[in-house]
Amino acid sequence: MFDRRLILLATPRQIGVLDWRPGNMHWLGEYSASEAGLTAFRQLLLGHANLPVLLVADTVDEDYRSEILPHVQGRARNELLERKLKQVFRNARFTGSWRQTREKLGRRDDRYLLATLTDGDWLVPWITLLHREQVPLYGITPMAMACQHLLARLKVPEQHVLLACRFGNGLRLSYYHDGLLRFSRLIGADTPNQLAGNAADEIAKTQLYLTGQRILPREARLHVLLLDTNGQLDSAQSALNADPAFSTRLVDLHSLTRALRIPEDFLAATPEIAPLAAIAGESLQLNLAPLELLRRHFEFRWRQGLNMAAGVVATAGLTISAAYWLNAQGLHEQALQLQAETRSEELRHAAIVRDFPALAARPDELGPTLALATQLSRAPLDFNALFMPLGQALAVHPQVVVKSLTLQESAEGMAEVTLEARLADFDGNYRAAMARIDNLVAQLAATPGIATVERVSSPVNTAPTATLSGKTLGEIAPEESRFTLNLQLRTPS
Repeated sequence: MFDRRLILLATPRQIGVLDWRPGNMHWLGEYSASEAGLTAFRQLLLGHANLPVLLVADTVDEDYRSEILPHVQGRARNELLERKLKQVFRNARFTGSWRQTREKLGRRDDRYLLATLTDGDWLVPWITLLHREQVPLYGITPMAMACQHLLARLKVPEQHVLLACRFGNGLRLSYYHDGLLRFSRLIGADTPNQLAGNAADEIAKTQLYLTGQRILPREARLHVLLLDTNGQLDSAQSALNADPAFSTRLVDLHSLTRALRIPEDFLAATPEIAPLAAIAGESLQLNLAPLELLRRHFEFRWRQGLNMAAGVVATAGLTISAAYWLNAQGLHEQALQLQAETRSEELRHAAIVRDFPALAARPDELGPTLALATQLSRAPLDFNALFMPLGQALAVHPQVVVKSLTLQESAEGMAEVTLEARLADFDGNYRAAMARIDNLVAQLAATPGIATVERVSSPVNTAPTATLSGKTLGEIAPEESRFTLNLQLRTPS
């Protein structure tokens, strides 16, 4: 769809329209250069809006020059060609250049073909209509260039070829060197001496002109291809073959349709579409259109590129979305499969558990039982050996009256003892009482078998943050001398 285009065959009398796309083409008819023809052509353009257009000009008002110029590139080349075209063709509007080859010797200069339409006034009404309707015109090229692509389709191996084509506009003689256009001329159909039998004379004259201009080497043999679906050039073949300077071959309708791959009846009805069909899908090498006429096509290409880029981005987005969706579907299926396997395993586990024998106790009751069993399995404490060091220390301090004694096994090989006691003959002297308690603590700490001694409480709170309180009158209670010690005892091994 993006390669669809209109190919216009423009002559001073009329213009023909070919609707072309790869593998498919339609001849839309011819429109005369009159007011009615221009109106009908405008309606055709409105029905085929936004299609790129190539205009092929078939006229006698054309000129070709072959020039050898220095090999330059970029802006320098553009300036060089612009000056050369103005120098050669003066103020002609429709001019163009084509870099054909590069010389193999010397400075290796470039060989250019310069071309122009010497009289383009007849083309102005058609160009004006295309510009007014904002048609994306991408080029104006001479008929000889379309015939070059037709020659390439025919696969002619000869080096020097003269293609003689007779269409409705007259006899066109185009010379090609190694398949590249070097010269072309059109002999109009309204010329008085252009009868069917004079084609051989015109070909001979063209051969003399090419030799005189040193376009064709003098010793070269010119291979002439006669292309005429109406058979008017058949008589020229025998006359040319009698001259050793020529070798001639007729191109019949069957060979032409096979080379172009189009139906034979379609080509027989409109033989002038043969060169149009040949150039339709090719890149434009020689463009005679000025830049101001190509602006619409530049905009068209930008829009087309943006649309294609948007399409590529949308396609990529859809592809990535589809990939993520397929991946999500795969993960969902895996999750469902894992859930099914989990339910299956749970059912199997439940079936196995149902076959277990009945338990005397629940599993959550086994923890305390095991802890109790572990505690009972330990060796009982030897209280006599454990309290012996403590009893020896207390025997030295008969003024200490034991109120309570608490024993608790704290860790492996250790026992914690909490001792609550008071002083027997407390007379209210707290300083002496604290000295006696400190003496007891020091002796206990030095006794073998006692790991640590910590004073938990005492008659006087000696902490730095404590508030001083008490009384100086009244009776002294013995309980005021109470203190508490925390001892860590080593269990005998």
